[in-house]
Amino acid sequence: MKSRKLFALMALITASLVVNLGFTSVSPVFPHLILALKGLLKELPELVLGVIPAHRGAIEFGILMAAFMATRAPIAVIAGALSDVVGRRKLVVFGMAIYLVVSLGFYLSNDFMFFTLFRALQGVASAMVWPAAEAYIADLTTVESRGKAISAYVATMSIAEVIGPAIGVVIYKWYITVFGPYDVIAALKSPFAFLVVSSAFSLILLSTLPKVQFSKVERRIIRGFQEIRRRLSNLPKAIALSIKALYINGSVNGISMGIMSTVVIAYIIEEVTKDPANLGILFLASGAVGIPVTLFAGYVSDKMGSRKPLILLGYLIARPMAFIIPLIKDFLLLLFLTMLFSLAFSLSMPLMRALQADLIESDVRGTVFGFQQLFFNSGVIIGALLGSFLCAYFAPHKYMLFGLQVSGYIVPFWIVGFLGIITTIIFILYVVDIKQRGEQR
Repeated sequence: MKSRKLFALMALITASLVVNLGFTSVSPVFPHLILALKGLLKELPELVLGVIPAHRGAIEFGILMAAFMATRAPIAVIAGALSDVVGRRKLVVFGMAIYLVVSLGFYLSNDFMFFTLFRALQGVASAMVWPAAEAYIADLTTVESRGKAISAYVATMSIAEVIGPAIGVVIYKWYITVFGPYDVIAALKSPFAFLVVSSAFSLILLSTLPKVQFSKVERRIIRGFQEIRRRLSNLPKAIALSIKALYINGSVNGISMGIMSTVVIAYIIEEVTKDPANLGILFLASGAVGIPVTLFAGYVSDKMGSRKPLILLGYLIARPMAFIIPLIKDFLLLLFLTMLFSLAFSLSMPLMRALQADLIESDVRGTVFGFQQLFFNSGVIIGALLGSFLCAYFAPHKYMLFGLQVSGYIVPFWIVGFLGIITTIIFILYVVDIKQRGEQR
């Protein structure tokens, strides 16, 4: 039985790594591709002599993010609850099959409307895979090893952020070398071929997952809200309040992420660097510092028997970045700050998930994870649309701040900074850190 669980854990981690390599490989070229599809980029970005008006693509960036989250938010709840009833494996495999369809769709499409459609379908796939996979890992582990296991799973994203963009840039540059710089859209889409291959490999690997027994709750999916409310009312007051505070934090953090996802890339392309290779370097460096921190955080928190201090440390490092980044125009300094932010994010994110898993029983863990995704994703939808408006409205303007002329990009960045202060206060005041020692999952 132990060997089956170990195989399942390794299969989940490996599949996550491979598919994330595919999706991160397109990240350095994806924003440029959207600008090219809109007609704002008619030659390779590194050959553009003037400024690329990236803020004019902010609406499209926001629509793509909102489309992703609009499907991910409600389906995450259904999928999380469904995994509690029918099992995690079925949801993970079916979701990865949808990922493969999405990858093919991106590769074959040249129309923004189709990109929006496949982005929405990607949200469906993500909603089915991630809550069920995280609950699967929690079921495979005990409380003494859960932090390490979830951290290892989350670390695959950091590893992919190091290697994936480099793979994408190499493919992009290879295409230009072989076929020339004439077909801009084809060159920018070249890394999507690797995405198709990685999605297919991950689907095949996840299809080999063994069935792992866990305590399933016999109930209808539509009763998910009532079940969560009943469970929260029966929990000790401090734990129930912690779960609610995590849901609130998830919503606010989602709004922040939605704004940043729309604004950051536009800011970098317009104000700092145009070359996709430099974007690849940013992704690579930030991922590189995140990998050891993610693994270290899980190990230390398991030894400490406490998640909250390390999560809070990550919060305190990351929150000031939103105030500083819009003042930076130098690529090397931006690179340093991005690495620092990634370090903090890698410290807090996996431990937040482990903390949530510690607070709730296994038979509704998938549902709780799904509801967390609902609150977070709903916030991202709001943030993406809000970020689009803020970017399009403020980015073309300049303002004076303490005698310095700053870009209008500072407005959405600083809004995110103040939202970060709010979530930190909520976390300090209302989230407890309780580990259920001796529990066998």
